[in-house]
Amino acid sequence: MTEKTIRRLKIENFKSIDSLEVKGLAPFSVFAGANGSGKSNFFDALDFVSLFVRGGVDIALREHGGFANIHSRKREGEDSKTFSFEIECDLLEKREIYHLSIDDLDNGPGVRESYKLSKKPTIKGRGVEITDSIYSALSLYYRKHPLTKLLKNLNVYRIEPTGAKEPDRSDLDPTMQLERKGNNLASVLHRLEGDEAIHEEIQDWMEMIVPGFEKVQTEQQRLDGSTALRFKEEGIEKLFPAHLVSDGTMYALCLLVAALDAPSGCGMTLIEEPERGLHPKAIRKLIDLMRQQASPENPIWLTTHSESVVRALKLSEFVLVDKIDGRTTMKSADDGNLSQEDLAPLGLDEAWLSNLLAGGIPW
Repeated sequence: MTEKTIRRLKIENFKSIDSLEVKGLAPFSVFAGANGSGKSNFFDALDFVSLFVRGGVDIALREHGGFANIHSRKREGEDSKTFSFEIECDLLEKREIYHLSIDDLDNGPGVRESYKLSKKPTIKGRGVEITDSIYSALSLYYRKHPLTKLLKNLNVYRIEPTGAKEPDRSDLDPTMQLERKGNNLASVLHRLEGDEAIHEEIQDWMEMIVPGFEKVQTEQQRLDGSTALRFKEEGIEKLFPAHLVSDGTMYALCLLVAALDAPSGCGMTLIEEPERGLHPKAIRKLIDLMRQQASPENPIWLTTHSESVVRALKLSEFVLVDKIDGRTTMKSADDGNLSQEDLAPLGLDEAWLSNLLAGGIPW
């Protein structure tokens, strides 16, 4: 999947992002660069917008640590107090452009939004004020539009496999998605056991990725009613608990659930560093899965600094991330004059590490 339905994203004044514009993002895109280049800040900025659309500016600010934690250190005075975001995409038959500005981030923020369909504005002004909080007009008046759903159903995953091994008691919610650290994995898998197609696909992919894997299933604990995971491997008759499973196996399982259990309708899945603890062959299979699953309605974006991930990519899926003078920059790897054929016989990872793509290298 290489169709670039998100034509443009622009973010201003968020952590290491002073003013960032990136164009032509594919439904499956991978953002690669050194540690500290701003990959995570980019995902955090999108999460900030999603929280605003879902619950208002107060929630978005609180979840991201307030003004002191989010504004760009490259800005001073009044210039540091306004966050802005713009997205241009083709989810409908007509072009959609949404612009958000949040002023006075440090004290009583005010919201300005505009939503344009084929460049005709349909929302203006400072948003809608309800019970002393400012909420998004997208959620209030355009909640069924694909763009609204795309921004609301945005999930950022930073998986912690140790927590994912623990029993969980949150399976009373039938609509629950995997939490960003994966701590409710047991409950989500319990729900997915009722969806034969997804559950079988997870089992099949785990067999391909993890040598000796036979199955994973959930079990209700008698003492406290929590849901626990049990695994079976070839040559071992009894099921064994999750704490005996490797972190890499748990990480792979969380990634599969995140990719296969996409939000209904439109939504975005953002995954940090999917390569952690995985064999290069397992990474290649997971990249294939995510590429297959990604769609204009449900993009899957990753961050990485691993050559194993880059090796599995197409040039059109690859975004180079750098920090220049303390500011995050991005560019699509296919923005230049090089094509996939031009790079042969080099692999994309070799071209990247030798800096033929002019950016985003992991050091």
